[in-house]
Amino acid sequence: PPRYRPIPAEYINNRKFREYLFTMATPDEEGLKGNKKGRPMWAFVKNASLAVTIFLFFFTVVLVLDAYKFVSVRHAKFARKKLLRTLQYMDPSIIEAHTGMKVLTKDEFAALQSDLEKARKDVREMNTKVQEKFSDVLRTSMELQNMKQDIEELKKLIAEKEAAGDPKAEEPAAADAPAAEAEPAAAAAAG
Repeated sequence: PPRYRPIPAEYINNRKFREYLFTMATPDEEGLKGNKKGRPMWAFVKNASLAVTIFLFFFTVVLVLDAYKFVSVRHAKFARKKLLRTLQYMDPSIIEAHTGMKVLTKDEFAALQSDLEKARKDVREMNTKVQEKFSDVLRTSMELQNMKQDIEELKKLIAEKEAAGDPKAEEPAAADAPAAEAEPAAAAAAG
């Protein structure tokens, strides 16, 4: 362990030295070299910057709320009207250059709005037609599927009857053959 020099007696008897050794620092003074009284400049700067930051945050919140007209800041309405009045008389090319957006006249804006409504109406109509066609296709597909199932079932039944050798199933087939031969003979006699 390191050895410390003993403190001379004349220092221990000195009142200022005793205060220096045995006085505790206040919470504001902790971490300072020595035992200085008063607050350092850095603490003032930190507190001031924190206050400015909080003020700017609330100021920004109020401005955003004012822009959306949730709150009203004094003179903000006047400034907004003045800005809009000034913009009325400005050259549209200046506004377009600053904002990057095209400035429309009232007639152009109304025409654009009517075109937009017409396009939306056309899209709705086409969507309705597409839905109807889709439902028709779906319905037809389901009917076709049902018909395929019926045909498969009939084929199975026919196969079962033929396998069983049912004489009734053979009789209609034999009756159809002479009728088919009689029709061409009757057509030749009539012709």
